[in-house]
Amino acid sequence: MMNMNRENWAVRGWEGVLLHVPSEWDIAAISGDRNQGYMRIDDTQNMPRVELKWQKSTGFVNVTGVVDGYLKDLQKKRKKGEPEIETDRDCSVVSKRQMRKQDLQCFAWRGAIEGYGAAWYCPDCQRVMVVQVMALPDERGAELAREVIGSLEDHPHDGWITWSTYGLQMEVPERFEMSGQKLMAGLIELRFANAGEEIVGVRWGMANVVLRGRTLENWAAAEIRDYHKGTKLEMTETTFRGHPAVEVSGYFINPLKHMQSFVMHIARRPYADVVQGWVWHCVDENRIYYAGALLDEEHKEIIKRVAESIVCPEDAAAETGDGKGPIR
Repeated sequence: MMNMNRENWAVRGWEGVLLHVPSEWDIAAISGDRNQGYMRIDDTQNMPRVELKWQKSTGFVNVTGVVDGYLKDLQKKRKKGEPEIETDRDCSVVSKRQMRKQDLQCFAWRGAIEGYGAAWYCPDCQRVMVVQVMALPDERGAELAREVIGSLEDHPHDGWITWSTYGLQMEVPERFEMSGQKLMAGLIELRFANAGEEIVGVRWGMANVVLRGRTLENWAAAEIRDYHKGTKLEMTETTFRGHPAVEVSGYFINPLKHMQSFVMHIARRPYADVVQGWVWHCVDENRIYYAGALLDEEHKEIIKRVAESIVCPEDAAAETGDGKGPIR
């Protein structure tokens, strides 16, 4: 039976969409970008649990038509031999008051499994959102969907976007767009870029293995240079948020880059020319984290906030004192 205790739930965030789900659910499929995209969240049995679609639109949006088309596609995808899907448009999965959406449309369907969903148009981020939560017949599917969908935020509110999957949760300024990602068993890596500036967040697992026979400083000197090619990096042993850490700083080796930086700053235009970041070892969680960036000198403070936003389970447990940590 699904655990409905919200203390055991976690944040999943992608392209400005943020929601809370049971902690054992995680992102299994992603595509598109901020304007048009798709995300699917599965449980540990590889069963799809949440599906989200978004599409930017600046004109009139017929949300009813969007839901009709979505349910029609569900029928088409039904595999041979599976029972007919029964749909319900006269349901209230979540309320307009709860979601703060005036044109909210809810729907439900039943087949081999059950689905409960909602769709709306957000005038703030100008995106059409469709989300559904799937449940087994013996689960409290309607209640589960109300909790998950009710927690959903379809756009950031303070100029920063939360990205969260597979144990790496971080905040990045909204002006940065994703430029690359790796979602692997022992390596979670998210890269972002804007106007020549770059931000990277990384989480390595099995720290006891990767650090075997090496200090954190020696390991960082070998690993981190790949994220900032063409720069001369300096590693300084320190602590970060109470963890053993290495501060990373650097600048371009090529003299032409220095000249370009000088000219751009004379013209009062930003130029990415400084590397700053931190590598730290979360001993109890057996993980290594890195938050680093190539930024204009005047934007260096950004990476400090990015690094401090990375949720380290050990820190979260210390904050609550109960070993569970808060839902963020």
